Amino acid sequence: MTAEPPVLVATAGQVTAITLNRPDRLNALTQESTRLLADALEAAAADEAVRVITITGAGRGFCAGADLAGGIEGAGGDLIDVLNRIATAICSAPKPVVALLNGPAVGAGASLVLACDLVVAQQDAYLKPGFEAIGLMPDGGGTAFWTAALGRAAALRVLLLGDPVPAAEAQRLGLVDQVHGPEEFAAACARTVERLAGGPTRAYAATKAAVNAVALPGLADTLAFERARQVELLGGADFAEGLAAFAEKRPPRFTGR
Repeated sequence: MTAEPPVLVATAGQVTAITLNRPDRLNALTQESTRLLADALEAAAADEAVRVITITGAGRGFCAGADLAGGIEGAGGDLIDVLNRIATAICSAPKPVVALLNGPAVGAGASLVLACDLVVAQQDAYLKPGFEAIGLMPDGGGTAFWTAALGRAAALRVLLLGDPVPAAEAQRLGLVDQVHGPEEFAAACARTVERLAGGPTRAYAATKAAVNAVALPGLADTLAFERARQVELLGGADFAEGLAAFAEKRPPRFTGR
């Protein structure tokens, strides 16, 4: 029996649906899955027949961030380079990219959600930075996306303290656009995607580019800054302690090094 790939891509009509497909790991990211996601996003963005791109997760989670139990820490800058490809592909795509937030999105998973143009959330979903728990900073554009959505003070509160942001609160803060119960979630997602697929795609592209020029003018510089500093942090004692604490299921004892 052949195992399913960690990222599923299906194009039907004018919509490309991308599904993170490691439900047993809450769709945590590996080097392979990040590369496949980046490839799928870039291909769909370049396909003129595709007018909407959606991203969701299989099972009960959207994305738990990097797979810390799978040796992802050894990827270093290579993984961040692919995360940066993903952020760039979403923001530069000349069509709407919609996150269908079916469950928790943590770390790089939350950065992925906030990179998208619209977010439809299930009521039990939440966003959580998660990086501070392992001695790291946000990457994948997370510092830019959280700050653009919340403003400096609120972004720092969320990113430094790391508390989860439930779907209803995320909607109040403007991080997600719709929140629905489990019975209505699939239908609400379908309605939103259908509406966008039938809309003025060229006008959407121009609007998106203009908004991003105002809201995310320094995204490329931010991605480069995140990469440089994250690589430093990956070599630090606090990250090693964060990983050990995660593996041992205990609170970390950081030393600030």
